[in-house]
Amino acid sequence: MSEPSNNQPVTPEKMPGLLLQRSIGSPFVLYPTATAGIGAVAGALFGFTLIPGALLIGGLAIAAGGFLTEFGFRRDTNVKAIILAATRKMEFERAQIIAVLNNEIDDTSLPSARSQLDDFKRKFETFVDVLDDRFNPGELTFIRYMSVAEQVYLSGLDNLRNAVISSKAIQTTDVGVLQSRLEKLGSSSNDDIERAALSERLRGYEETKKSITDLIVINEKALTVLDSVTQKLARTQVSKGMADSDTESAMQELGRMGEMLARYAQS
Repeated sequence: MSEPSNNQPVTPEKMPGLLLQRSIGSPFVLYPTATAGIGAVAGALFGFTLIPGALLIGGLAIAAGGFLTEFGFRRDTNVKAIILAATRKMEFERAQIIAVLNNEIDDTSLPSARSQLDDFKRKFETFVDVLDDRFNPGELTFIRYMSVAEQVYLSGLDNLRNAVISSKAIQTTDVGVLQSRLEKLGSSSNDDIERAALSERLRGYEETKKSITDLIVINEKALTVLDSVTQKLARTQVSKGMADSDTESAMQELGRMGEMLARYAQS
């Protein structure tokens, strides 16, 4: 099976830590802090005279002001920047997976794979369009809903790739030939050995075939839920950044579906 996606969607739980990292890494915090550090070192070496003291105290004061500005007054701007950066990473990863899948999909051995790939892309883009119309990208509800949908999308792609790889693995297995050989075997010890080997190959084929079917079916269920969530989101009554109860329930169902998809992808 392929490895699950490395990039993880931004969730409301992660946002405070990401916002703190971005605020600390701001030039308005980083450079004054470095200046204060120079002042501290100079003071330790030569004594805290006017210049080292000014560097230390001034640097800390400016750094503190910069941090308050970044973490507080510019919070919405930084949150949007964090979401945008994470979205671009996710888009890049999805594009890579989709490119690989387009090259690997065999329309003969797995005819539903390409249409399912197109469905995931189209339905996710529709969800994002509706979400953009309903919420501000800086709102926690927007972040939460987007992270759930992105996880479903990425896990669905992982499952689809697993199905494609598994389909390749059994392409050279001719079930008819194996069954025909089994029917012709007698009761000798050599025939018993061959029967066991042929039966094992048939069993492996059937297990792989079932796993492919399971992956395709669970993906179809996820697409159905994503479609339903998008429609409910379009009808939702938004007030103070909160969706109605029907949409919340639908998103919880989509979240559970995402967790189920992820388990399939990692199995």
